[in-house]
Amino acid sequence: MATEFRTVGIVGGGTAGYLTALALRKKLPHLRVTLIESPDIPIIGVGEGTTPIMVKFLHAYLERDVHELFRAVRPTWKFGVKFEWGPPGDSFFNYAFHPGPVLDSVYYGGDFNEYSLGSLLISEERAPILADEGGRLTSLVDRIPFAYHLDNGRFVTYLREQAERDGVERLERSVTAFVPAENGEGLDHLVTDDGEERRFDLYVDCTGFRSAIMGEALGSPFHDYGDSLFCDRAIVANVPHGGHVKPFTTAETMAAGWCWNTPSVEDDHRGYVFSSRFLDDEAAAAEMRARNPGMGEHRVIRFRTGRREHFWKGNVVAVGNSYGFVEPLESTGLHMIILEINQLVLNFPRSRRDVAIRGIVNRTLNAHWDDVRWFLAVHYRFNRRLDTPFWETCRNEADIGGAEERVALFRERAPLTYRQSQFFKPEEVFGDFAYDVLLLGQRVPGRYLEASQSRVEWGKRTEGLRRLAARALTQERAFEALAQAPPQALGALVSSPNTWAVWP
Repeated sequence: MATEFRTVGIVGGGTAGYLTALALRKKLPHLRVTLIESPDIPIIGVGEGTTPIMVKFLHAYLERDVHELFRAVRPTWKFGVKFEWGPPGDSFFNYAFHPGPVLDSVYYGGDFNEYSLGSLLISEERAPILADEGGRLTSLVDRIPFAYHLDNGRFVTYLREQAERDGVERLERSVTAFVPAENGEGLDHLVTDDGEERRFDLYVDCTGFRSAIMGEALGSPFHDYGDSLFCDRAIVANVPHGGHVKPFTTAETMAAGWCWNTPSVEDDHRGYVFSSRFLDDEAAAAEMRARNPGMGEHRVIRFRTGRREHFWKGNVVAVGNSYGFVEPLESTGLHMIILEINQLVLNFPRSRRDVAIRGIVNRTLNAHWDDVRWFLAVHYRFNRRLDTPFWETCRNEADIGGAEERVALFRERAPLTYRQSQFFKPEEVFGDFAYDVLLLGQRVPGRYLEASQSRVEWGKRTEGLRRLAARALTQERAFEALAQAPPQALGALVSSPNTWAVWP
């Protein structure tokens, strides 16, 4: 069917720009997609954590070859987040993407983190490749949900090559002006540094924190999340890991915030997210360096958490940081980019008369962003690891707003996942299971339901999981083994009829 919308101009590269371009070309091949990327803005080579939706998006939605991705990007596996968080002391809890009966271990006096094989792989620092006594390999990549740790520089280079292969037109230009339409509800045109006026049917703002189109040119109001999330700085650096690649992201409690660790094949990418209200840049860097011997040169990133009022305004949509941003406590950045792209593709307008859908999509994605805000705020409200001024303020003042009802339900009848969900939202990563792990892991008091299995059943199941985990290789050994293994060992992720990595 003919459509008035035939051209899309994406302003800004990076993961947001290139993932958007690839999705539009894959799902709406009649569109002419142009990506305008400034040659003066370098790719920042940092590590990024993801959620399982990235694996599904790359290999099931975009149909990118898993072997080619591993060769070009060299991602590492992530089975979840290891939280050095909660009660005082040295305990930790795992939020694994592989769910399980989280309450039973609490009842029967075992290790809370034994609720699933994915969680045990975090605790034992192992990969989804098992070896028996004869050295024969068994791949579990299609059975245990995981995400990727990605080196941003390699990943964006890979996406750029994929986009050019798929017919995306790329212009190396800086945009000098965004000219709004007369009614202010979109763009009339933009001007590049070669003096050209360029017009598109739809514009995608991927300009990052600046939000050059949606924020600056169109004036979409910014909704600040600062009364829930107090951090506004990050100290970022690389730290040697001695060749051992952990299969999880770490979230480590610090004096005025927390420190992430996203492992790459070369080293660990670390970042101290903190509040400048409680700690200055120099003191934060000193605290981080004291925790991380051998830390390289660091840099400071300043940010503001919140979202724009509009994802879609007139003939402009904003994807990525130009629309919303929160700190990477649960690797929400790339996750939300994929949700935004999916909404754009599903609801792409047939003509300029399609206007009602904009408000619906705006409400949907604004609600997703607000859900993420409340979920992250719960991390701060109940963390008792340290009694510093920052954490005391978080426990007393962090606004958990839209999560209050879920927390109250947990306190009355925990865990949430032991009965039918009362929250009808299609968000598998930040839903009832995530809240259960977060609240049980931080030992928030609640009235518990009955265990889902008997003590004997629990003991047999847990012993079986331990035996499997004992056969699992470390991640570095698994990569070596896969290099010599048949292609189907890794390819089972997409070829297996029962794989978890399906879209949606």
